Amino acid sequence: MKRKQTGKVNFVWVLAGGYLLYLAAQLFINVFRGTSDSPALGIGGGVVFTVIGAGLMWREWRAYKFGMDHINDPSTWSDEESGEGEDHGD
Repeated sequence: MKRKQTGKVNFVWVLAGGYLLYLAAQLFINVFRGTSDSPALGIGGGVVFTVIGAGLMWREWRAYKFGMDHINDPSTWSDEESGEGEDHGD
């Protein structure tokens, strides 16, 4: 089942995404300066780190924006899987 969007940001993922983007930049810089021992690996690793890091940052940015848009309505946030007609024992 698809989970509902939440407004909670996990800052560990933000830091991980930022670090991956930093590593990607270092790999690209070493390739362009000519100091990389394996330029193909540097470019390939840089691309992979960029995609994953940007994906992590984008996911957490979306959670932050959702939280800001729904800050006065936390009942729209959910950490549970969405399910129609479920009895939650209330």
